[in-house]
Amino acid sequence: MHVFITGGTRGIGLGLVKEFLKHGHRVSYTGTSESSINKHINELTGDFLAQICDVRDKSQIKKVIFLAKEEFGNIDIWINNAGVDQAHQFIYELNEEEIKRVIDINVVGTMLGTSAILKEMIDQGYGTVYNFEGLGSNNMVIQKTIVYGSSKRLIRYFSKASNKEIKQYKSVHVGTIQPGMVFTDLLLNNMDETGMKVARILGNEVPEVTQYIVSKILKGKRKISFPTYRKAIRNIFKKNKAH
Repeated sequence: MHVFITGGTRGIGLGLVKEFLKHGHRVSYTGTSESSINKHINELTGDFLAQICDVRDKSQIKKVIFLAKEEFGNIDIWINNAGVDQAHQFIYELNEEEIKRVIDINVVGTMLGTSAILKEMIDQGYGTVYNFEGLGSNNMVIQKTIVYGSSKRLIRYFSKASNKEIKQYKSVHVGTIQPGMVFTDLLLNNMDETGMKVARILGNEVPEVTQYIVSKILKGKRKISFPTYRKAIRNIFKKNKAH
């Protein structure tokens, strides 16, 4: 199987690249620069193709799709993973550039990637796109995260609506991934002490999360959520027991 992952050079994206390769699949992925790609490339084994791509530019997305298909053939799974957090500030403190940066990467990038790859999948007759949800998808509101949260809330609607638009193509789908609270730079960079108290209870390491996500994708599940309620309760129990 050929899997394509945007933003595959760090965090969950890199974890997904490693996990799919571990299962013997061909993996294409993107990073924003040569240095980001080279940083962990020696950790990878298997059939993979790394390319530089700005997901805010559809022409770049179409180019990396073309090159990935030349290398490994049709793309079976596309994962719109590329995303950024916002600066940890109130909305009235954020400047225009910061607001646009978050929306352009998290929302526009996901929409452009979905738009480009769905055309390919419709033409080939099959394929699944996965979009990443996150804080805000379920209407939870946390101060100093509302631009990021708004972007993820929109992704839930966008994914659901995209599925309605392609319902006549029975073997082409748009799924969602809700990874929960994962210890990545995106989570930790702007985390205050209050947030860290929650993270210590509900947070999970990248390998555990990506192993779970990949196992569900390989089983054909299209709405993936981690942690499960049982996992969250177990984390809380362990935390309380430790005290």
